[in-house]
Amino acid sequence: MSMHMQPVGRLLELSDSGVWAGDDPVGGVSILRSTNFGEGGEIDYSNLAIKAVPEKERVRKALRPGDILIEKSGGGPKQPVGRVAYFRGEERAHVFGNFIARLRTRPEVCEPRYLFWFLFRAYENGVTEAFQKQTTGIRNLELKRYLDVGIPLPPLEEQRRIVKLLDRAAEIRRRADVARAKMRAIVPALFLDTFGDPATNPKGWPRRPLGELIGKIVGGKNIEAGNGSSAYRILKVSAVTSGYFQPEEAKPAPDGYQPPPEHHIRKGDFLFSRANTRALVGAVAIVENDNTTGLLLPDKIWRIEWRQETIEPRFAYSLLRSNEVRRIFAQVASGTSDSMKNISQRKLASIEVPVPSLPLQRTFAEQAKSLEATARALDAAAAKAAAIAAALSAEVFG
Repeated sequence: MSMHMQPVGRLLELSDSGVWAGDDPVGGVSILRSTNFGEGGEIDYSNLAIKAVPEKERVRKALRPGDILIEKSGGGPKQPVGRVAYFRGEERAHVFGNFIARLRTRPEVCEPRYLFWFLFRAYENGVTEAFQKQTTGIRNLELKRYLDVGIPLPPLEEQRRIVKLLDRAAEIRRRADVARAKMRAIVPALFLDTFGDPATNPKGWPRRPLGELIGKIVGGKNIEAGNGSSAYRILKVSAVTSGYFQPEEAKPAPDGYQPPPEHHIRKGDFLFSRANTRALVGAVAIVENDNTTGLLLPDKIWRIEWRQETIEPRFAYSLLRSNEVRRIFAQVASGTSDSMKNISQRKLASIEVPVPSLPLQRTFAEQAKSLEATARALDAAAAKAAAIAAALSAEVFG
């Protein structure tokens, strides 16, 4: 796509900094801060700071729909400054804080949302890192220099078309994220409704030690990472932390390493994090991925093979993620530091849990499997929308 370039600064009607303010939760005005910046560039109004601001400043720093806020100070090692948020307008008045700058475009040359998307993608691609400097632990964006960056500038009508496509992709991703979160919250609620809380066992299910339910435990080896030329990759402990398998969290195996067959990750594997932080020790995941070629078990993650004549793996998955069993894991894990706790096979086997009838477990498992399939479909839709937006941004913005 061919178009002329303009420095960002020439497209602005104004660029100014926010206000200092004192506490006044009763008669003050809302001051938006970087903590109000959402992940997708939206503004989060759930945690507003109400401060005292002189009337003159309230008027001069009042936000209008279409204003772009950019974080010019703050950030951190894993979060450079330069994040942006787009103000669409709201019923109440808002100004912006001292560590924020406001950018307002000249509407006859640049759609505000077009500039927002350019700056948003620039930040995602690490552009702002070249324009930040650090003093006394605070990172500052060299805003004037940053605003000299060239932006591809097509005619207004083309800008609006591009904005419409990028907004549509972002909305698909937002809706998918919301729906996915709701979908995945249903399974724990369904578990409690069907079986009751394992802590109190209100339905009186017989209790059995996990050792009677586990058929086999397979652990990997502690192997140093290779230089990246091996066809095998060894899972990191971070591959099993959130309840979902993350195959990208892996390190290369050493050159020439030939793993035992039982160390290969397979679809359907039930993974258990035997060593992790106090908060994460005992985390579990079921491998849903079709392609697991080359992935290997590490020493800190076990594959658990359940006695399926007694317990259904998807029931076991929800059971081991329940608050009560998570509490027990943290209690029985050994280790002198909270940063690394370990559960032995003996301690795992000794933990008693309520065990409902197998037909009921299987009914629950089918329902949970269906819900998880829907959640994965939403994941795929969000990923596709993100890929479309990234491809369009790369074509337009470079």
